[in-house]
Amino acid sequence: MAAACGGSLEVGAEVWVPCKDEVWRAGIVVDFDENDTIDAAPFGTPRGSPKFTVRPNPDAGPSPSGTPRGSPKFTVRPSPDAGSSPFGTPRGSPKCTGRPSPDAGPSGCVVVQVASAAGRNSLSAGKGGRGNPSLPQTERVRVSRRSLADRQQLHLKNEVLRTRTGALGLHDLGHLPLLHEPAVLQALQLRFQADVVYTLTGPMLLAINPFKLLPQLYGPERLAAFAQRAAVVPSNDNSDEQARSQNAEEPHIYGVAMAAYQGVWHRGKGQTVLVSGESGAGKTETTKFVMRFLALAGTGGSESSMSAVERKVLDSIPVLEALGNAKTLRNENSSRFGKYIELQFRPESAGAAPRLVGAHTHTYLLEKGRVIGQQDGERSFHIFYQLLEAAKKADASVLSGVARGKSPAHFAYLRGSNCSTLDSGCLDESLAFDETVAAMRAFGLSDGELSDLLSSLLAILYLGNISFVTPSTNSEGSEPALDAESGEAMQQACEFLGIKQAAMAKAWCSRTMQAPGEGVISMPNPVDKALDSRDSLARHLYGAIFSFVVSRINTAVSNRSGGRASLAFVGVLDIFGFEFFANNSLEQLFINFTNELLQQYFNEVIFEHEADLYAQEGIEWDPLDFPDNRAIVDMVGGKIPPGVLPMLDEECMTIGGNSEQWCSKLQRVHGASQHFSLAKLRQTSFIVTHFAGPVEYASKFFVEKNRDALSSDLVKCMKDSSSAFVRQLFQEQERTFGTKESVDAQTGARRMARARLYTVSSEFRGQLQDLMERIRATEPHFVRCIKPNATSSAEVFDRRSVVQQLQYQGVLQAIEVSRVGFPVRLRHRQAVLEFRCLARSAAERLQLESQCARGQFAFAAQQLFRGLSEEGIGADQQHKLPSNTWAVGKGMVFLKQQAMETLSFSLSRCRRAAATHIQACWRRWHRRRRFLAVLRASRRLQAASRGLLGRRLEAAKRRARAVQLIQARIRGQRSRALCRRRLHALGVIQAWSRARHLRAWLLRLLAASSRLRRWWRRKISALRAWRQGMSAIALQRIWRGHMGRCAALRQVEALAKRQQAARRLLQRWREKVCFRLLEKGLDEFLGQADPAVAAAKVADRLQDVSDGKLHATIGALRARLVHAEREAEMLRREEEVLRLHTLELGRWTVTGILGRLVGGIVDGVCTTLQALHSRFTERSLPPGEDQLRPPEALQALHNRFPERSLPPGEDQLSPPEDAQFAD
Repeated sequence: MAAACGGSLEVGAEVWVPCKDEVWRAGIVVDFDENDTIDAAPFGTPRGSPKFTVRPNPDAGPSPSGTPRGSPKFTVRPSPDAGSSPFGTPRGSPKCTGRPSPDAGPSGCVVVQVASAAGRNSLSAGKGGRGNPSLPQTERVRVSRRSLADRQQLHLKNEVLRTRTGALGLHDLGHLPLLHEPAVLQALQLRFQADVVYTLTGPMLLAINPFKLLPQLYGPERLAAFAQRAAVVPSNDNSDEQARSQNAEEPHIYGVAMAAYQGVWHRGKGQTVLVSGESGAGKTETTKFVMRFLALAGTGGSESSMSAVERKVLDSIPVLEALGNAKTLRNENSSRFGKYIELQFRPESAGAAPRLVGAHTHTYLLEKGRVIGQQDGERSFHIFYQLLEAAKKADASVLSGVARGKSPAHFAYLRGSNCSTLDSGCLDESLAFDETVAAMRAFGLSDGELSDLLSSLLAILYLGNISFVTPSTNSEGSEPALDAESGEAMQQACEFLGIKQAAMAKAWCSRTMQAPGEGVISMPNPVDKALDSRDSLARHLYGAIFSFVVSRINTAVSNRSGGRASLAFVGVLDIFGFEFFANNSLEQLFINFTNELLQQYFNEVIFEHEADLYAQEGIEWDPLDFPDNRAIVDMVGGKIPPGVLPMLDEECMTIGGNSEQWCSKLQRVHGASQHFSLAKLRQTSFIVTHFAGPVEYASKFFVEKNRDALSSDLVKCMKDSSSAFVRQLFQEQERTFGTKESVDAQTGARRMARARLYTVSSEFRGQLQDLMERIRATEPHFVRCIKPNATSSAEVFDRRSVVQQLQYQGVLQAIEVSRVGFPVRLRHRQAVLEFRCLARSAAERLQLESQCARGQFAFAAQQLFRGLSEEGIGADQQHKLPSNTWAVGKGMVFLKQQAMETLSFSLSRCRRAAATHIQACWRRWHRRRRFLAVLRASRRLQAASRGLLGRRLEAAKRRARAVQLIQARIRGQRSRALCRRRLHALGVIQAWSRARHLRAWLLRLLAASSRLRRWWRRKISALRAWRQGMSAIALQRIWRGHMGRCAALRQVEALAKRQQAARRLLQRWREKVCFRLLEKGLDEFLGQADPAVAAAKVADRLQDVSDGKLHATIGALRARLVHAEREAEMLRREEEVLRLHTLELGRWTVTGILGRLVGGIVDGVCTTLQALHSRFTERSLPPGEDQLRPPEALQALHNRFPERSLPPGEDQLSPPEDAQFAD
């Protein structure tokens, strides 16, 4: 609702002014000018001295686009040069009287003061510094009042949107008293900056893509809370409390899904959630959230309780994204097709929450042209890149026959855009492919079907590498090129499709025709026709694969056993938003026509919503003409007169029809329509004025794209494929690619005949008609997705882009429709509290206060507005409120624009009068307070002055006495100062004389010290040189000593190692020699009773032994002797210990005890034992004889061979040279 009339404008009113950079700029009305001409000065130049300056509001936060954030960034302050006024208006200015200028008629201008671009820059720069921000510069905008009613150039501000808190608390923009474009834009920006991305506008939810993660917004707890609220039956109460509770609930996409779920559950009606928006606005993610909520609503929000069907429904999302989504310039995961998903529900028991039991997907407008080419910076469908990435490490059973090591650069269909990866880098293509394959398997695709499907996708890529050349024998024909790349692509594509290369080449390079009287003839295709035929096959093959996957998904998850109407469903529509590019073709016309139909349906819903609101409120109203786009819909798709699309179908039926002729026919039929025109400089282009704005379409290739024909030769070739999967793809029921195959019943011969005319337009309009029938049979829920900026950046809100999207998506048109009757709606309480001051008398105002205190706001509103209409407004009763401009309903007060303007003007006048009275009272109190303060101050000044005079007289007497004393003191000081100066002068002279002599002596001393320093430096240098030489000699000596000690230490270590080795060898050699000599018969020799005999035998045995061996034997025997002695000593110790133990044990035996009792018997036994022991001792050898024999034998040997003994210490030397070391 615009402030179109100047009656509602007054000086100081805050308004929105249109501008180029920010779309709308905040300003304040400062003046009314009778002159309707614009100044000669440039736009924005202040006229003279500004009467108002715009100061930054310290409570407002920063805004990236320079618009108010939270609270208005600019507040009006009076200029210092213009005086001051309590109201902030210039004092003494005749034009600024606080009311509209009566002399400023419709021909005048409204002067609005706003912040200029330089001012906004200075303000933003000042906020970043530490000091005070510099004052922003301002400019004045002059708006002609004559054009206000036509173009609505000024809009009043809403009080609730002055602060961020008010914007955040207003969840439904339909509750705004003044609902217009700048109000919607301001509310959306304030909420977006606070990370509140959802806003309601009547029955429509606006969702702004934040381009960042908001986990608290979509967590499991949030979903479970909405799922629990779905069980509550919605109330139809329209009271203030109900409205406040609904407004207190923050809007959410789960809330829209919950409303749809409640419609299925509690009312048993079909529902539809219509999600629209431009690419990158978040349509796909919004659709995911809706489907996720509907799949989990029946389980209470718990994923663990989901059924297999519910999981399959969610698993269908990545499959459709892989096959139907691609990267565009605006979005990395843009849906290149429209889909309508019917989520089917059925309760498990009576009264229980319905569960998701199936889903059926309808697809529309698949962008098949993306398969053969893309714009620079875009990609083809995701499945191709996932396939190539997964081929490096995928399962061979799934990707059998796939050439590994291929990248998108190897295929012409993918390398045209020079973009093969996603900018975000957050998607792993191989993992996404694994998810897609797993989901396809879950939908019942076997490994064989999956392998055939992937092979067909790879065949599409190889088709793009096939090239054609002109044969030398026929300049009008074509044949496949024989180069390496084309030959390999031809072989791989035919192998994957199960078709012979010759048959494929023939289908591309020639065409068969039925000539009258001549039968079937074959005509060659030129190179360009062959390439078109190749691309057409690639497009149709991909479209058939997409349709096959969708049908298999529907077969797996759809539940239509009981018929279509047996189950309640929630339809989710995700389709393209309004599109316009630099070059718009047939696809954009289809998309925009779809949006025209959806906008027409949306207008009808809004109009019905308004009618229901008036009916619920009990208000009688006459439906006025509201904005309708039926004329555009009829012009594009109507039949009488034929619309643009039906005429395109007729042109396709015409022999030799082309786009130029079709464009001329459009001009003849629709040239008089205000919604159609031809481009002036481009005769083959035409312009259609849609509800969102004019769009220019280039008609070139419209006819060819609409035909989208696949030759009968290619169809027959594909049906003859050896692959059952490929044959199945080309056996569609309703479409036979422009041809129809018939079989003769008698001969069985197959014949290709022309089928009914097929065009893309007819198929599209049929699908669109079916879609609209489905939607109209359900209760709609609208979601409009908005992209805040073109760069997909977080925290950036581009006002111009958002306004364009609001316009293209019909949001602003919906606002215009919703406010066509009574544009201003106020709750009873709000209206009474706002306008109760306009009552005629104080008694009426008191009565209204009493009714408000009792909560009777409806009765108070009725009484208030009846009085304003019958008796007049205010005490003077100068204005009356027309009875047909207001209506009091059951819950709200409805006002027309005229009534709102009259009430606003009267309210402003009443407030100004009250303000004047308040000012008078305040000035009287202020002046009296000032007079009393001056009186008290004068009395204090008189007392202070008397005391001051007395103190001054006494001070004069004290000064006279002090003068004499000071004079005496000064004379004495002067005499002493003169004496000190003389003494000081004498001292200075003496000091100068001494200094002169000392200076001469110092100069001589400095000269001598200089010579002494030079001599000392020479000495020090020589001493240092000598010390360095001596230090070098000492270092050399220390180093040589160290090196010598190290060498000696190494020699000693080496000698010790050699001696140790020699001792070890000598010991081993002695043991070996002793063992050889004495290992036999040694015990026999030592066991002889006669030592002489034993010595003789040993001597005979050793007669021929060398001296070295004898010495070795002697050393070994000595070692054995030492060892034997040690063992004998140990045995004796053990024998003694045993004997002591025996004696000890004997004392405690029975015999010992009895022996002590019978002493005599014990003595006899002891005597007998002693005698036996003596006898045994005489027979045994003398003690130690066995230990003496070896030494005696050795002594005998030594005595016998004294001359052969070795010198002392020779046994430590190495063995003799004749020693043998055998074994």
